[in-house]
Amino acid sequence: MATTLAAPGPSSASSTAIRAAAGSVRRPPGSASPLLGWPLLIAAAAAGTIVVGFSYRLSAEAQAPDLYYVVFWVGMLVAILPVTARVVASDTAPADRLWAILLFAFVTAVPKGLRNFADPRYHDEYAHWREAVDVALSGRLFQPNTTIPIVASYPGTSALTVAAHWFSGLSLWSAGTVLVFAVHVLGLYAVYLLGDALLSSSRAGGIAAVVYGINPSAIYFDTQYAYESLAVNFFLCTLALTALAGQTVSARYRRAFLGAAVASAGGCVVTHHISTMFLIIALTTAAVAATIAELVDRRRASPRLETKSSALRVWWIALGCTVCLAVAWVTVFARPTLDYLSPYFGDSVHQLESMTHKNGGGSRHLLAANVEPRWEQLLSAAAPAVIMAAAVAALIIVRRQRVRLDPPLWGLMVFGLGYFLSIPFILAPSGAEGARRSWGFTYAGVALIVTLVAMHWPSNRPRWLGRNSRLPLLLTLFVTVLIGNVGAGLNDPYRFPGRFHWGTDTNSASDEARTVARELEAKAGRVRVVSDTYTALQLAAYGGLDVAAPSTGFPAWNLTQTAADPSPELAGMLVWSSYDYLVVDIRMGQQAPFNGDNFGRDDPLLGQATPMSYLTRLDSVPWASRVISTEHLRVYRLNLHDIAARTRQAP
Repeated sequence: MATTLAAPGPSSASSTAIRAAAGSVRRPPGSASPLLGWPLLIAAAAAGTIVVGFSYRLSAEAQAPDLYYVVFWVGMLVAILPVTARVVASDTAPADRLWAILLFAFVTAVPKGLRNFADPRYHDEYAHWREAVDVALSGRLFQPNTTIPIVASYPGTSALTVAAHWFSGLSLWSAGTVLVFAVHVLGLYAVYLLGDALLSSSRAGGIAAVVYGINPSAIYFDTQYAYESLAVNFFLCTLALTALAGQTVSARYRRAFLGAAVASAGGCVVTHHISTMFLIIALTTAAVAATIAELVDRRRASPRLETKSSALRVWWIALGCTVCLAVAWVTVFARPTLDYLSPYFGDSVHQLESMTHKNGGGSRHLLAANVEPRWEQLLSAAAPAVIMAAAVAALIIVRRQRVRLDPPLWGLMVFGLGYFLSIPFILAPSGAEGARRSWGFTYAGVALIVTLVAMHWPSNRPRWLGRNSRLPLLLTLFVTVLIGNVGAGLNDPYRFPGRFHWGTDTNSASDEARTVARELEAKAGRVRVVSDTYTALQLAAYGGLDVAAPSTGFPAWNLTQTAADPSPELAGMLVWSSYDYLVVDIRMGQQAPFNGDNFGRDDPLLGQATPMSYLTRLDSVPWASRVISTEHLRVYRLNLHDIAARTRQAP
């Protein structure tokens, strides 16, 4: 057994609540309540899906945010609450629980699936879709990527997408979205197996899958078409398979599970760098915990020493193989990885230090420039507090009930506490993205913590907890974490469709930009261009154009963000790098960007619309000539040789 109690644990609070809600007496396993039967579950999921879709229609019609947020959450709760109750019920048969997890996976994939089922809209989706297109056209992996250059070094997503495209006949985009849904389901099953293996209960696995399935990244971020959406599920599968290998007593099955775990780790390594890093950390915490437990048992001459030694070897072998694969991959195929990641961590730490020494000058305003209702913002703040309370409760339960846990479970729960370490980084502009990306990984440990509490909550409830208050309390906590996590994940333009709004990755997309991208490619080929952040996504994705990445050392933004001609130094860099075209969307002069910048965080006009005079002057300067024009977009051919020549003439 993975978990041993000093005294048998009673039925958990959640199963009691479900039976009370159904108005039923105790039933044998597998005889589900009529209120949780499949017709109701499927009807609720279908009705909730329709209501969520209606909320998207309201947002697209620019209705009040308070309205479409309420409609969205009504739809989600209608869809998710019945199937959640079926997954966690103590009288659900294991086979029915697996089918319920499949339906739960569908429900949690619905919001992103309806958000943009026809084409890419998220920033990373543009990059990965273009990468898949280039791989399919060339027949070779490792194609250069303008939007996210590091994608070229991690071809797992594009390789699987192109393979699915070739075998199924689906379009590349459809093949990619089907692939993401498939691994989304696989990941929830992996968490189920992890909970079942480490807590010795099918119901524990179901609770763990539900808790993980409502993590802040699950419903939108990790269901987009991107490398992390695949790799996070390889991460989960590796942990689950390693846990199964450590639990089995058959050497044959142990080798099979371990081999599958290493193969899954390999899939993670070739797909995503950050996922690989978190996998190594998680395996390390589990292996170290197992090592400490074995050392303690050696001193006590425990009879379970041989079993623990087998589990210890399994975790260390999985860790060693993963590290070797990662080092080999980065050394041979992905050398730019460290250079790509280091600025994010270094800058975020520096900004946090600045916040502690200054009066918030470097801080990031949470949920700024957002129309998210106040009640959802409050729940976003409350969700971590609920998880913290669960962590404290787990510690109390372990100490008072003397629950004996498998050492790898201890290690993974410690890994889950990293969720709390990430929260301060949300306040740092450079650390916010990394903090959000960590939640999909650390929540695997959080799910185990919450499951431990649910499985071993004492039956003699506190006196202040009334006889009929358990169900409302559990429902309130679940809804708080669900809504709060989604609210903390992504902002309004990512979650909801809407009318064109300048300065967002999602709602700044337009048919105009796609048309210009294709026309420029047809006329000039896959040339190098300078453009703003939002138009650049369309140009790179639909035209395969090589778009500049402005920085303080390469201030290409000066072509539109100042009233002066480019300096000889900038002109020289543009000429020598063959950036021969400038694409301008005049709406950058009509609206301030929603995200706060048009050219990244070093944009000289942060938070401001570009003065229209800066854009209209381009029609009269001698170094730019308009070659393509639409209602809002202008394409200019650059001729900066004369200005660049001044650098050679200067004394």
